[in-house]
Amino acid sequence: MVFQDPSTTLNPVLTVGDQMTLAIRAHEAVTARAARDRSVAMLGRVGIPDARARLDAYPHEFSGGMRQRVAIAIAMTHSPDVIVADEPTTALDVSIQAQILHEMRELTRESGTALVWISHDLATVSSMAERILVMYAGRIVEEGPTATVLRDPRHPYTRGLLDSLPATARPGHDLNQIPGTTPSLLALPPGCPFAPRCVRATELCAGDPPHRVDAVRGFRCHHPLGVAA
Repeated sequence: MVFQDPSTTLNPVLTVGDQMTLAIRAHEAVTARAARDRSVAMLGRVGIPDARARLDAYPHEFSGGMRQRVAIAIAMTHSPDVIVADEPTTALDVSIQAQILHEMRELTRESGTALVWISHDLATVSSMAERILVMYAGRIVEEGPTATVLRDPRHPYTRGLLDSLPATARPGHDLNQIPGTTPSLLALPPGCPFAPRCVRATELCAGDPPHRVDAVRGFRCHHPLGVAA
């Protein structure tokens, strides 16, 4: 797992080396020296210069981007089958975001690790993902190949997300937005949770939407876009 804020992921009173070797030795019976050598190698792989010397530094001695690289190195240490990255670049500036995205693509390509990238940034999603799952109120409402979903969405919520991008707004006019607010997960409306905000909603939406399959993707909606009634 790679979390959003590396400053809360890493322990401030332990060196980076201590945290990495603890993670390694918690899962494998290796010597402290072997764990330290592997930690140096992983820091080098994620782009931290002078990795052996930086191993004895504390998290506050790293920049935000470097701290996130350390968190990624810890996640990659055991060559996992899957990494879940929860908005790991949100707290970083744009140039550092681009570097982290590039490094994650390279690392997962080299290791064969699958990457689940959670984000509200559609530009990032379009550049990272082979498949996309769109969620609303804790439920998957549409999924399929990234290009297919983003170019020709079936669910009104997906369409609303795309229409609200600043690039789609006309100069001098307000940004497009989805009306209303997201419901509380403790008090979801009956049927489709997006219905109170959806311009296509009818009384049919008071019931659970069916799961439909359209060629290479799936979606849950009583009134999907681009599908005949």
